[in-house]
Amino acid sequence: MSPRELASALYGLALLFKFDGRAWEFFDRSPQGFWSSYIVAVIVAPFHFAHVVLTYGKTPSTLGPVAYGIVEVLAYVLTWTLFPFAMMYVSRFLGRGNRYFWHMVPYNWFQLPVAVPLFSLALLSDVGLIPMQAYSFFNLFAMLAVAVYTTFIGAVGLRVPVATAMSIMVLDYTLTFLAGALIARI
Repeated sequence: MSPRELASALYGLALLFKFDGRAWEFFDRSPQGFWSSYIVAVIVAPFHFAHVVLTYGKTPSTLGPVAYGIVEVLAYVLTWTLFPFAMMYVSRFLGRGNRYFWHMVPYNWFQLPVAVPLFSLALLSDVGLIPMQAYSFFNLFAMLAVAVYTTFIGAVGLRVPVATAMSIMVLDYTLTFLAGALIARI
């Protein structure tokens, strides 16, 4: 990804936060742009895995550190791929298969301004610099903001009614919850 493409995507994010439909002009909505948007997963990974390391052993687990690490890596990949995979079929079902990248590219980029601050707060909570209650409050606030923005991204990106976009947001939360529950069982 070139610095120009990165700057364009970040500007698109700024517009997206203003609920400005022009945001889509600044995202590369091609298959290449879709794959490039996974740079966000790479940027977020150190925060995520630092949290994993700091919380290892705080919950009951029969897995040793290596097995636990492998499960966490697989879980990370799953959380970044499950919803986009499901959306390939959902967008086709809705007759919006041609709008898949219009939805998923901004969706992936949107994860950056959500995940980095939340993981930063989680890390601060992990080391005891902020109380867990404060982190939980910010996490709840973030979930509400994510619900609003992902509904907007779905409605504009797929050109579907807001109610349909809200259903897609619920699907996203459901898949995330189910994946988390499956991983917790491991």
